Amino acid sequence: MALADAYDGRAASWDREVCLVYRPLAVALVRSSPVPLAGGTVLDVGSGTGAVAEAAEAAGASVVAVDRSLDMLAFATSRRPLAGADVAALPFRDEAFDAALAGFVLNHLPPLTALREMARVVRPGGVVVASTWAGGGRDPVKAAIDDVLHRWGWRSPDWYRRMMADVLPVSGDLTRLSSAARAAGLVDVAAAVRREDVGVRHASTAVAYRLATPQIAPWLARLDSPTKAQLIQQACNAVSPIIEQWRPAVVLLAARVDRQTNRRACRSNAAA
Repeated sequence: MALADAYDGRAASWDREVCLVYRPLAVALVRSSPVPLAGGTVLDVGSGTGAVAEAAEAAGASVVAVDRSLDMLAFATSRRPLAGADVAALPFRDEAFDAALAGFVLNHLPPLTALREMARVVRPGGVVVASTWAGGGRDPVKAAIDDVLHRWGWRSPDWYRRMMADVLPVSGDLTRLSSAARAAGLVDVAAAVRREDVGVRHASTAVAYRLATPQIAPWLARLDSPTKAQLIQQACNAVSPIIEQWRPAVVLLAARVDRQTNRRACRSNAAA
C-alpha cells in the first residue's frame, strides 16, 4: 500500500476515533491565524472528514474542502463545496481565497511543494496557516502504544517509514519549515512549537486514536478478537500513568501572501 491509498476506506474510523485528537488540534490551528477568518473564503487543504473545515466555519468562514481521498470527502455530509485533488495541484485559480489552512498535511509531502501551491491560490494580504507534528523526540503516549504494538509484531509500513525519514525532518523543524515557507514566497513567517491540550484524560481514548491511524489500523484488523483485546489492554496499561500530562507537541506555522508572491506564481503557471 502507498501513501496515496492509505486513507481510503478509513473515513468512519478516522472521524470517530482519530478526530478525538484532531478536532481539538483543528481548533488550535484556526485560532493561530494572524487575521480573523470570519467573513472570508477559506480553503481547507487535506480536509479529511472536515475537522479543520468545521473549526473554520465555527469561526465564521465560508469553507471549500479539498482532499485527494474521495472516501474522506464523501464522509463529510455538510453543504460546503468539496473537491478531490492533490495539494500539489490544486484545481483553483490564482488568488481565489482569503486564506488556506492545512491541518497535518505538510508532514505527508515535501512542505515547499504544498506551501507554494497554497500561496498561489490565496489573495495578496491573505494568510497560509498550517500545523504539523513537531520533531525532535518521540511523543510519550504514541511511543508507549507503539512499543506495545512492536512487541505484538507490528511493523510500520514502508510509506510511513519514508514519510518519517524524509518529510518529518523538515515539517517538524521550525527553522527548516520556516525556510520552506519563505522559499514559497510567503512573508511575515511565524512558526512555534506548542504543547496543545487535546482534552484526552483516559488511556482508552488515546489508544483508540492511535490504533485507528492508517499506519496501524490495517495490521490491527487482521488480528482475532481475543488477541486484539489483549493488545488494547496492554496499550491502555502502558499509557495510563502518563495520560494526564499528555500535551502533544505541534508546530503551528502562519504566514502572509504578498503581491510579489502571486506574480511569481502566475509567471510559473504561464511557463508551465
